[in-house]
Amino acid sequence: MRKLPVIIILFLICACGSKQIPEWMDTSSRQLESYKYYFLTDKESASEPHFVKAKKAIARSNDLILLGTAYLTRYALYISVLDNFDDTDFLRINKLQPDAKNFSYYNFIKGNFLAADYSLLPAHYSKLLKPAQDKDLAAAVQEISSIDDPLSRLVACGIWIKYLPYDDNILQIAIRTASDNGWGKPLFAYLTKLQQYYLNHHETAKAESIKERLELLKK
Repeated sequence: MRKLPVIIILFLICACGSKQIPEWMDTSSRQLESYKYYFLTDKESASEPHFVKAKKAIARSNDLILLGTAYLTRYALYISVLDNFDDTDFLRINKLQPDAKNFSYYNFIKGNFLAADYSLLPAHYSKLLKPAQDKDLAAAVQEISSIDDPLSRLVACGIWIKYLPYDDNILQIAIRTASDNGWGKPLFAYLTKLQQYYLNHHETAKAESIKERLELLKK
């Protein structure tokens, strides 16, 4: 069964049975899901309009915390493909309406692991916080592999690879996750990173093999 977006689940828990889901909530959830899909499948020009529509729908609720969450979703997607992001909008939102949970997650995806609050992170990320603080690569591989949700697993890979010492085991987890879901953008990002990893470690044959694979896949 397809998982309902978090926004809708929260509403269903809190609302009376006779009430309908507000239009803005349904729209923002659908648009964010479409944004994720088009971004990960390397159709960024098609993805951006969906994020804009999601923002506009959330704005009608006057909920800055939820708007901040939408921006964090955007930033996490950038992390999942090893890209940098401009955090200006989130910081403006958090200054006007601070939220400890959002800010803890923000610190986590920025690599500020000592500033992230274990109790405020989603469970699958909170288990990764201590290995990150300790730079424990073996524990990280184990924790990341155990994350059920593929996008969360990919984000965890991206966070570790961007900010901490990594090896080809984590890169291979990311590559398998991206390929299993048909996500071209992260697939090419991690294959390219793996090729560079092998070059840096003087494993020329492996690097050449990855290069040939990339050339074939991009044809």
